[in-house]
Amino acid sequence: MSESQRREQILDAVERLLGREGLHAVTMRAVAAEAGVSLRLVQYYGESKERLLTAALERLADRSLQRWRARTAVRGEGAAVAAVRAFFDEALPTDEDGRAFHRVGVCLELLAITRPDTATTAYRDHLRALADHLAGIIGADERVDAARAGRIATEVMALAHGLGSLLMAGGVTQEHAEGVVGDYVAGLQARWSE
Repeated sequence: MSESQRREQILDAVERLLGREGLHAVTMRAVAAEAGVSLRLVQYYGESKERLLTAALERLADRSLQRWRARTAVRGEGAAVAAVRAFFDEALPTDEDGRAFHRVGVCLELLAITRPDTATTAYRDHLRALADHLAGIIGADERVDAARAGRIATEVMALAHGLGSLLMAGGVTQEHAEGVVGDYVAGLQARWSE
């Protein structure tokens, strides 16, 4: 196995642990067991838990942004509203993959908040790239200027994240969350139609 493949194997293990059990589950020993490699190998590639988490965050951020871009790649009349709807559809943790992804995101967000020296830059860069992508799609609609597009992108991201967390914590049902999204998108469409 090549060095890059081995590194990917270890980072995959970090992501699986985060997605299944959260930040507390990621230890060097747990990563080694999850990846099926020696602790020494994990230490070689990761040096420390913080470095492993930062590398996992950077890799996850890249993949996440590519996924969002692919999902929101809509063009033509109504593209902005369709992209916002697609963003919500992708963001809401309504299946096991979505729940694992949301858990990983929340864990890494927590890491960026509690240990800013570890992951803040990667997390902020990810959020900024995501907001810029959404604002670009929204701003392509001639009825929305750049400043407003940026505010709407922030609003969409905040609502998606909050609803996702409420859904994961059992604060709302999937049906309720989808209803909130439907109402929000309809309201957004109505605002743009004025």
